[in-house]
Amino acid sequence: MGVRWIKLDRVDSTNRYLAGLLKREELRDEVVIIADYQESGRGQGNNRWHSNSGENLLMSVLLFPVFLSASSQFYLSRAVSLALCDLLHAFHIRSRIKWPNDIMTGRGKIAGILIEHGVTGQSLTHSIAGIGLNLNQTLFPPFEVPATSLRLETGMVEDPGRMAEMLHGYLQQRLKQLIDGSFEKMDREYLDLLYRVGETSLFISGNRSFQGIITGVNEYGELLVNEGDITQAYGFHAIKFSGY
Repeated sequence: MGVRWIKLDRVDSTNRYLAGLLKREELRDEVVIIADYQESGRGQGNNRWHSNSGENLLMSVLLFPVFLSASSQFYLSRAVSLALCDLLHAFHIRSRIKWPNDIMTGRGKIAGILIEHGVTGQSLTHSIAGIGLNLNQTLFPPFEVPATSLRLETGMVEDPGRMAEMLHGYLQQRLKQLIDGSFEKMDREYLDLLYRVGETSLFISGNRSFQGIITGVNEYGELLVNEGDITQAYGFHAIKFSGY
């Protein structure tokens, strides 16, 4: 199976571009989009991804994960998150996965992920994995969670195209792990890198604020939080950290 690469100067959103391409063309192979600038870069929910033109990696990958059931779709998020951590590790950057879709360093957020799936019955027809990785930008708006970049972490300036190729290579390795059925190994690796796992943290769920301890993430991608003697599973948007 081949990989088609598309480089764009400007686009509303790399995920939207791929979704439109999928409607217009009968695609069967992997497609990778990279762009210098996104006019409407998105995160989870109503969040926006802010990036200076040409300074960061803005990338979406069209995948056909026939090896995963619809109920196991969060494993694709695990694979993408671990691939980003693999890439950062190659630059000696210690990173953590902040559930459900952010990559953190000691300085702040360095990458974000937005994965959108096509589902028919119990099967995934396709998945679009959008990735934003801060590379060379050094000044950021005053976000609730501070942002950082590869340049701020290492002092190095990197070519986004080269970084896209490197990340794609790590992603292929992680996808092979899933194809080979190494789910338990990936679970362990993901848990080892999970942000604030085993630590007492302050959370907000609905109108309630409480202290709890993250114990893991289940097979459906729900965050497991222990509060007293009870462990509760929380889905996307049902819980968030209070503060950084």
